[in-house]
Amino acid sequence: MGKMPKYDMNEVLAKIMSRFWSHGYSATSISDLEEATGLFRGSLYHAFGDKREMFVQALHHYDQLYREAPIEELEKHPSPREAVLAVFETAASAAVEDGSRNGCLEVNAALELGAHDEGVASLIADAFAGMSKFFCASIERGQAHGEICPEVAPEQTAKSLLGLFLGLRVLSCVSPDRSFLESVVEQAKALLPPPTSAS
Repeated sequence: MGKMPKYDMNEVLAKIMSRFWSHGYSATSISDLEEATGLFRGSLYHAFGDKREMFVQALHHYDQLYREAPIEELEKHPSPREAVLAVFETAASAAVEDGSRNGCLEVNAALELGAHDEGVASLIADAFAGMSKFFCASIERGQAHGEICPEVAPEQTAKSLLGLFLGLRVLSCVSPDRSFLESVVEQAKALLPPPTSAS
């Protein structure tokens, strides 16, 4: 990344990310990014590269803010089961209470670009794999702590949770209805039953 004196690079990148997040890749022009950042295209090209490279860096920035950092905190949660459910509850709550239909930038990018941009698809696949890994590790910890049924298969259930979570993120864009999204959260809870007395 090139140097840009007088400007906070993270702040500029956050503005680029926000623009792509709200409008998508194709519908965002360089002129839009100039408007969003207050910078001329020459400065943007010098600092970030072309439009696609700006988008890739925006994806990385988003991933650090909205996946890596929250997961790092949730891994410290005393209840692994509640840590997993917090992911769903936070996403559902944000859609209902904030009224935003932006959804998840990574999910949006997967739908828009994943089929024909291998580089972007790879980045998103890695992010989704990271979510699945977090779910799996949390299930295993929850079983060790005695709060999740030992009969739950960690890897398979983690993949089911990932699919459910991605579905929630898509639904939050098109149908941010509280009861609808809360039903998805309840399904996540059903995949993580507590031990039975026989267990």
